[in-house]
Amino acid sequence: MPSSNKPPRNGPSKKPRRSDQPGQVGRRPSSPTFLLAVGVVWILCGVYALFGLNASWKLIPGVVFIGVGLLWLRGAVTAGARQGPSA
Repeated sequence: MPSSNKPPRNGPSKKPRRSDQPGQVGRRPSSPTFLLAVGVVWILCGVYALFGLNASWKLIPGVVFIGVGLLWLRGAVTAGARQGPSA
């Protein structure tokens, strides 16, 4: 009987060496530059909402937009700190 009918083997083809670094699990982290750009756009939208809108409730979306922008900026700082000084 031919042995070519066997299904392919699941799993690693060789044992990893102890000196190999472990691979990254999950998605790659976001770029700090991208996070910074999105945060700045949110803050600019908040400034426009505060000074450009004519509605009496313009304070609410302005504060919310600026708050969301600050969260994005915090994410950019965190991502930059995780990448270290070499990036």
